[in-house]
Amino acid sequence: MAATTDWRQSPELARLGGHRPAVDGDAIEGARPLLVLEPNEPAQVAAALAWASRERLQTVIRGHGSKLAWGRTPARVDLVLSTARLVQRIEHRHGDLTVTVDAGVTLADLNRRLGQHRQWLPLDTAFGDATIGGVIASNDAGPLRHRYGTPRDLLIGMTLALTDGTVVKSGGHVVKNVAGYDLAKLVSGSFGTLAVIVAATFKLLPIPSEVRTLVAQYQDPLALARDAAQIAASQLEPVALDARVLLGPSVREPQHALAIRFATSPEATRDQIAGARAALSEPAEERDGDADGTWWSEQVRRPWMSSGSTVRLSWMPAALPQVLELMDEIQRSTGGTIELTGRTGVGAGFVRIDAEDARVADAIATLRSRPGVVSHVVVLRHGGALKRSVDVWGEPSSAARVQQSLKHAFDPAAILNAGRGPV
Repeated sequence: MAATTDWRQSPELARLGGHRPAVDGDAIEGARPLLVLEPNEPAQVAAALAWASRERLQTVIRGHGSKLAWGRTPARVDLVLSTARLVQRIEHRHGDLTVTVDAGVTLADLNRRLGQHRQWLPLDTAFGDATIGGVIASNDAGPLRHRYGTPRDLLIGMTLALTDGTVVKSGGHVVKNVAGYDLAKLVSGSFGTLAVIVAATFKLLPIPSEVRTLVAQYQDPLALARDAAQIAASQLEPVALDARVLLGPSVREPQHALAIRFATSPEATRDQIAGARAALSEPAEERDGDADGTWWSEQVRRPWMSSGSTVRLSWMPAALPQVLELMDEIQRSTGGTIELTGRTGVGAGFVRIDAEDARVADAIATLRSRPGVVSHVVVLRHGGALKRSVDVWGEPSSAARVQQSLKHAFDPAAILNAGRGPV
C-alpha cells in the first residue's frame, strides 16, 4: 500500500522534473492516478522511480498513451510517469547506419529525420503518435517484420532507468558492439514491468529506391496458404508477405487476400515481381507509389479500424491452412465478423472479433485450446466487460517462474505497471 504520509506534498517532487495533479484524461480503464510526473532527463526518471519505490506507489509508464488499454485492468494507479518530454536527442550516425534516440520521440518523427539522409528504421505501427519507448516496450511490429524483424531485432543498445534510482546502459553505438548484458532484448516486450526505457540505439537501413506490391484474391483459403508457402520457400526476397481474411454476415462473400511487397532497386524489384507473379495460382493486381503505401498503411491499421476485440497470436508458418480453417470455425461459432491480418511468412498476426462479449470469450477460449495450431493468444483490445471474464494474457507460460524472478530483481517493490502484466 502507499505510504500513509501525503507523498504528493513531498519536497522531493521538485527534483523530479515537471509534475501535476492527474485529470480525468489520465485515467487508465477507470483507475485515475493522483499524480503525473513528466521528467525532462533520464536522471530524473531514475530518481522518480526510486521515490515511487520507497513510497510503494503503483506506477504506470506512459509515452503518448496509444497502448494504455493493453494489459489487465488495474485495481489502483497512484502515479503516471510520462516519457513524453524525453525528446532532446536524435544522434544519427549516418555513416555507420545507426541512431540513438530518446524514448519520447515518435517513430514517425524519427523516420522523417532519418529520411533526410535516405535512411530509415524499418518498423511499422498502427499508431501514428507511438513513441520509440512504447514501440520497444510492446515489441510492436507490423508487416515489415517479415524482412526486418521486430524492434528487439533492430536494437543494438539501450539506456534504462531502474527502480533503485540508477541509469544503466547496455550495448553500444555500432552494430558489432557486444559490451554489457543484452538488457535491450530483455526489456523489449516487457510492457513497462521491469524498467523505464529512456533511450535506444538502432541499426538502420537505406531507404529502397523502388517499392511494389502484388495483391492476389482467393476463393479457396487453402490455395492462399499454398501460394504463401510457395513464396516463402522460394528465392524471392519480399519485405512483407501478408494475408488479409474477412469473414462474417455483413461481408458479401468471404475475402481472402495475399499481399507480397518488394523493396529494392528498380530492376531487382521488377524481376522479383515477375517471379512472384509466376509463382501465384491466382492473378494478382500490382500496386506501386501511393497505391502501394495506402494498401499497407490500411493493412497495419485494420485490426484497430473497426469495433470489436483485437487478439494477437502466433503460429508455425506451416500451420497456416489450419489457422485459416480455425478462423472459419470461430466465425461460425460467434456469428460475428472475424478479420485476420497476418504475417504468413513468420506466423504472427491479429484477429479482430466483432461479436457479443460472451461469444468473444468463447472464441478466445477456443483459440487457447488449440496449442497445436496457434499460441501466445493475448487480448489487446476488448469490447464491453470482457476483461472481467478473460485474462488478457492467458495461462502462465513455462517461463513464468523465470519471469517472476526477473521481475523481483528489477522491481522488488512491485510498483511497475500496476499489475497490468504480463508479469
